[in-house]
Amino acid sequence: MTGLERVRAALAGRESDRLPALPILHSGLPPLFNVPLGAYYSDAKRMADVIIQGHQTFGYDGVQLSLGVTGEAQALGADIDQPSDAGPILRQNLLANVFDAAMDTACAIHPLRKIDASRHGRMPLYYEAVSRTVDSIGAAAFVLGLLRGPLLTASQLCGVESLLIAMIECPDRVQEVLDFTTDLAIRLAGWLINSGAHGLMLGEATCSPNFISPRMYRELVQPRHQKLIKACKNQGWDVVGLHICGNITPIFDDIMRTGVDIIDVDYQVPGKLAIQIAANRVTLRGNLDPSSVFRFGTPEEIHRATRDLLKTTKGCAKWILSSGCDIPPGTPEENIR
Repeated sequence: MTGLERVRAALAGRESDRLPALPILHSGLPPLFNVPLGAYYSDAKRMADVIIQGHQTFGYDGVQLSLGVTGEAQALGADIDQPSDAGPILRQNLLANVFDAAMDTACAIHPLRKIDASRHGRMPLYYEAVSRTVDSIGAAAFVLGLLRGPLLTASQLCGVESLLIAMIECPDRVQEVLDFTTDLAIRLAGWLINSGAHGLMLGEATCSPNFISPRMYRELVQPRHQKLIKACKNQGWDVVGLHICGNITPIFDDIMRTGVDIIDVDYQVPGKLAIQIAANRVTLRGNLDPSSVFRFGTPEEIHRATRDLLKTTKGCAKWILSSGCDIPPGTPEENIR
């Protein structure tokens, strides 16, 4: 079987020759091929070449490409710095004052609605990188695109602290921002589907119960996730997933009700518990610790952790082997083989 076939079997809940492996491996990969992170995030060909070379070297069943958390904010006009040895760093919150008492939220957002984010910042670069990857290995490997979800994009536009305070003090105004970022994600998803990617992941680290309360997720974000994922399906995306870091157990059922096909399971969630809650309703991806296992572990420890995970997932065809989150730079090559 090809990797593409294995991942599709896992999505359908069909048995295959083995569970597929599709790690979250963005920033940890370029250093292994002597490509500076600054160059990786600034050049479509180099990004694609690294992903393709990683697939050829390590033989994973699929790959995932990411622009980093600043992608949407930069495309809307935010200033960023690009260090030579790290990912993009946001230097400006475009909606920093949107929750000020004297500010009209709708008026503050209005200029951003006029911007075609797909044409600005690094979005064209990202589209090209995904397309190049699909053209090169898409017949054999499952290619996932990645966009930021409504709350994560809102945090980049408003500032994390400002957004968290507003979620408590003026949730109605937060909803106006989230309506905008949801519509933005829908537009970008409709644009990215033409890259040929087989599936779309939505990054929503800020939805973690380690970050906001389950009640806030249910009231402010989950309805917008439902809207976004329904729109993605209507656009033609066969596979849509959500990545929410940390212990998602308190909102696991809520995430499933969004209509997603893949839920990323971080290492804080026991695999057995995730399988019990999911009950074959969605495909799960995870959940090896990217830091203590991959970055700082030994090959023997990684093999042991993987064997333990395989025992846990035995009998569950709807599981994709992966790290629970992004494998960091500095991870030794022998630890991700």
